[in-house]
Amino acid sequence: MPVKTRFVEQSRRRTRRGFLQSSLLAGGAGLALDDVLRLRAQASTETQGKSDTAVIQIWLGGGPSQFETFDPKPQAPSEIRGPYSPIGTKLPGISFCEMIPKMAQIVDRASIVRSVTHSTNGHFVGSHWCATGYPGIAERATHPSAGAIASRFRGSNRSGLPGYVLLADEQTKNLQIGEVMGPGHLGVQHSPFSVFQDPFSDDFNPQKIREATASLQLADDMTVERAEDRRSLLAGVDRLARNVDVTGSIDGVDQFTRAALEMVATGEARRAFDLNRESNETRDMYGRHRWGQMALLARRLVEAGVTFVTLNTAPDSLSWDWHRNIVNDHRPSDGSQGPNRGMEVTGPPMDQMVSALVTDLHERGLDRKVLLVVWGEFGRTPRVNKTGGRDHWGSLMSILLAGGGLKVGQVVGASNEKGELPVERPVSPGDVLATMYRHLGIDPTQETITPAGRPVPVLPEGAPIYELI
Repeated sequence: MPVKTRFVEQSRRRTRRGFLQSSLLAGGAGLALDDVLRLRAQASTETQGKSDTAVIQIWLGGGPSQFETFDPKPQAPSEIRGPYSPIGTKLPGISFCEMIPKMAQIVDRASIVRSVTHSTNGHFVGSHWCATGYPGIAERATHPSAGAIASRFRGSNRSGLPGYVLLADEQTKNLQIGEVMGPGHLGVQHSPFSVFQDPFSDDFNPQKIREATASLQLADDMTVERAEDRRSLLAGVDRLARNVDVTGSIDGVDQFTRAALEMVATGEARRAFDLNRESNETRDMYGRHRWGQMALLARRLVEAGVTFVTLNTAPDSLSWDWHRNIVNDHRPSDGSQGPNRGMEVTGPPMDQMVSALVTDLHERGLDRKVLLVVWGEFGRTPRVNKTGGRDHWGSLMSILLAGGGLKVGQVVGASNEKGELPVERPVSPGDVLATMYRHLGIDPTQETITPAGRPVPVLPEGAPIYELI
C-alpha cells in the first residue's frame, strides 16, 4: 500500500473508532464494531429466510451427572444410585434428583432426553462434539459452534443487535475448551459478543455488563441531530479514503459504519442489556446470583432480537466435573482447587435459573420462538468412585429441552438399570444440534468454507429428534 493511502486508511479507522468509542470486543479480537459488521457481510450476503426464532443454550461444562439430575436410579445399589433420593415430578412415573425440586415442577413445560450418547470421555473432544457436531482433535477448536453457525446463516433478528452472545464466567483455565463456543474456521466476524462474570462468587456483578457494553452507552447522550452530524462526517471521511484506494477494497464500507452507528444511536442493544428494566420480583425469581441473572439477561436478549445466546457456567469449563465428591466437599470457594465443588453448590442456582427461564418463556408467549437446551459434554460414571465422586462417561447423558414449539411434557429414550447405556432411542450430539438448526431454519446439509477453500457441512450427521417435533 502506498504511504499516502496507508496514512489515509489509518486516519479513517482512528476517526471512526474514536467516534464509536469502540471498546466493544468481538470474541477478544479487539475489532471495531463497524469492522465486525463489515466482515460479517463479506462472509455472508444471504440469510436463511425471515424466521425470528432464537436459541438459549445453557452449557454445564465438565459433564453433569445423569443420576443427580434427570435420571436417578433409586433401585440400584448404593454405589450406583449415589447420595441423594429421587423426587416425583409433574410427569407421572418420572423422577428427578431431590436437588432440583423447582425443575421437577416445570418439567410438564419441558422434555427430557435420557439417551444422549457418544464415544469419548475427554473434555475437549466431548465439548467440541456437542458444540459443533464434530469431535475435537489436537485440543484446537476447528469447527464453528452452533452460535457461530447461527451468526453466519441467520444473523440477528433485529437491526442493532448482535446475532450471537456468550454470557459466561471468566475463563480462568483450559482456554482451549472455552474456545469450542467460538467461530472456528468462520473467523472472528462470527465470534460471540461476550459478557463475562466473576467466576468464584455467587453474587452477580452488574459492572461486568457495563464494561462489556461500554461502547453502547453513547446512545445515552446522543440526539438525532448529533447522530446525523456524525453520519455526515464519517461519510465524508469514507469517501476520501475510497477515492485514494485504487484497489476499491473499501467500497461499500459506509453501510457498515451506518449499521454500527445505528447500534449505538438507537439504543436497542443498550436497552436489551439493561437488567434494571426488570422488576425486582422477576429478578428474584431467577435468583440474585450469577447464573440466575445471566439467564434473565439471556431471555431479555432473545426477546429483543439476538438469535443465539450461550450461557456457560464454568470458569475452567469444568464446574460439573465431580471427580472428588458429588456432595459439597468444602474446597475453597476462590477456585484455587477448582470450581467443581459438588451438587450442593451447583445444583440450587441451576435449579432456580432453569425453572425460572422455562416459566418466564412460557408466560411471555416466547415458548414457540425460543428454544432452550440445557446440557454438557457427557454424563458421569455409574459407579461412585473411592473419593465419593463420579468420573467421565460419554456413553450416556441426560439433557433438557423446552420451548421451540417442541412437544413437551415427555421423556425421550431410556437408560438401563445401572445408568450406563441407552436401551431405548439413542440420540447423538448431531441429533441435538440438528434439532436446534431446524428451529432456527438452518439447513445442516449446507456448507461453510475453510480459509483453505475446503467446503465443510454444517453437520456431518444427525437428524432432528422426531419425538419432539
